[in-house]
Amino acid sequence: MTTVPPAIATAMNSSDDPKVLRTLGMKGVSLALWDRALPDHLANALDSLPPDNLPVMRRRLAVSQVRRAVLEACEDAGADEIATDLATEIRELASHAMAVFASPMLEIRIQVAEGQPCPKWHVDAVQGRLLCTLRGPGTEYGPLQPSGEPETVHRMRRGRVGVFRGALWPGRELAAIVHRSPPKDAGGTRLAVVIDPVDHAGTA
Repeated sequence: MTTVPPAIATAMNSSDDPKVLRTLGMKGVSLALWDRALPDHLANALDSLPPDNLPVMRRRLAVSQVRRAVLEACEDAGADEIATDLATEIRELASHAMAVFASPMLEIRIQVAEGQPCPKWHVDAVQGRLLCTLRGPGTEYGPLQPSGEPETVHRMRRGRVGVFRGALWPGRELAAIVHRSPPKDAGGTRLAVVIDPVDHAGTA
């Protein structure tokens, strides 16, 4: 009996229309990018904050709970001046993630990082992942080669939104767009939003 090898999904779709994010489910597509910029007022406010006042959060939430959770994280961090705008921003990202992953519950992280916490090229061990950098250099990504390195390296601009297929994406196609944190010399403290779907068993 002949074994048919799984197909490899290496296509990347990009548009300034947020509907592009939903093309992640198309055949062969392993990454969908919404090409947009962070609002200037939020970008400037984030840049003015000391790193110790940047909010952090990791919670499992429905979209309706996101705004309150982000407001609380900002209050805990002493970042009241960005709370309303940041809560609006992350709730919008959560709404897109819910639509893409068809998941009513999401694991949402707001992460502050110095250096390069994830230096290795990888596909996440989840169904899918939304990534958006709100401050500092963005995530690097590229199509996987047999060597384990990307064929070409790209970097997401600040504010750009990417949804990546993970290793647990349903079906026989293997996700083959890898990503990693930007190198330390890319500069600056990063503030990133990471959103994963939570399955019915309660795992992300």
